[in-house]
Amino acid sequence: MLTTERHQLILEEINQRETVSLQELINLTNSSTSTIRRDLSQLEQRGLLKRVHGGATQIAKRHEERNMTDKELRHQDEKQEIARLAASLISDGDTIYLDAGTTTLEMIPFISQQDIIVVTNGLTHVRPLLEKGISVYMTGGEVKSTTFANIGVNAVKSLERYRFDKAFIGMNGIDLNYGLTTPDPSESEMKETAINLSSQVYVLLDHSKFNEVSFAEVEYEKSIEILTSEKAVQTIRNFDQFKEKYNINGGLQ
Repeated sequence: MLTTERHQLILEEINQRETVSLQELINLTNSSTSTIRRDLSQLEQRGLLKRVHGGATQIAKRHEERNMTDKELRHQDEKQEIARLAASLISDGDTIYLDAGTTTLEMIPFISQQDIIVVTNGLTHVRPLLEKGISVYMTGGEVKSTTFANIGVNAVKSLERYRFDKAFIGMNGIDLNYGLTTPDPSESEMKETAINLSSQVYVLLDHSKFNEVSFAEVEYEKSIEILTSEKAVQTIRNFDQFKEKYNINGGLQ
């Protein structure tokens, strides 16, 4: 098989399945391990995929974000593991900020604490919170079509009226050099505002968010805690370096 044919097969497989193992690509192309490793290296250099431990995964443009439906289908068991941990950190009587996003949405079924107030910019979060009898405040502002999140100047202004015991924040990437990032500067501003208004801050990250960099940095000066999964602990090759730099909770550490 020609190199160009192998590359095409590899890219088609990754685009269909998001992540593919090295062995699967070896079987698919009937090639040697060294050949596939070389192919993956070449394709990564061209910006067409990202090599991960034991295989390769899709690469997304830094300013683009998947829609809510697409996100809900990805890493669901892992997100529920993180969500359960996050919900256990809420105390009776807390006032919390629940960021828009699929992992924070997964928290809601696990919330059993009494007399809490939730402020959220996630349109998808409002109904399930109300169905649990939780007092909910929705931020104002523009609604982003892909994530159903309130963003923009009016959203930030409405958020600034509140103060929180705890904030639970979603994020698109965490990197040892570039920190926390998200594709949209408007969402970045909402996250920064919520962090600044909260006594305790938890950032929820599944394994796919580690070593990822999106377009807009999320800046913060106070202490934060990263909540993650067993899969992240087991599969992120440089996880120990993240533990040295960040306060991380979750998984088998």
